[in-house]
Amino acid sequence: MSRMFALISARLSDRSIVRSPSQTYDSSTSRRRVVRNRVSAAALGLVVAGLSGCSGVGAPRIPPTELGSKNLGMNAVVGPIEVRNLLLVAHGEAEPARLIGVLLNGSEKEIQVTLSDQDDEISVTLDPGEQYAFQEHPTLFETADEIPGAVADVTVTVGTDTESVQIPIRNGSLKWLEPYLPSSTSN
Repeated sequence: MSRMFALISARLSDRSIVRSPSQTYDSSTSRRRVVRNRVSAAALGLVVAGLSGCSGVGAPRIPPTELGSKNLGMNAVVGPIEVRNLLLVAHGEAEPARLIGVLLNGSEKEIQVTLSDQDDEISVTLDPGEQYAFQEHPTLFETADEIPGAVADVTVTVGTDTESVQIPIRNGSLKWLEPYLPSSTSN
């Protein structure tokens, strides 16, 4: 017994692992421990990765007027009308400019929407609940008031509600806008 006590004391002083004489080194136990540690680390990694993706859940919705930086065009709400991704496509300043974007009538009655700049005015009548896409209804301002890359000051009027907005003017440098460039003969 004293021999065993001496063996245990010697190992403790060496700061090594103390095992009883009945314990022997088994390579299969060591392998199981390594596999178990690796599986635990992988599971922990999956849990951390899964939880880190939850930060966007429940994030507040971006107001329509602040979506301009996320879209190519301008967004606004004028009375019951939502204006979405509105922009002008033109070859240059003082040339015809085609309006593209969408108007949404959220009311249950027919509404007239007027868009006007310094020298042009466009009016569209929307049925209740109608979504009006300018891409499907070619609509032109006779002249763009600024060069492509600038913004045009446009007033959107719905009944007694009026909103001044800045609509981006683009040219055909973006491939998808080429079909919307007014031809030189449209005036």
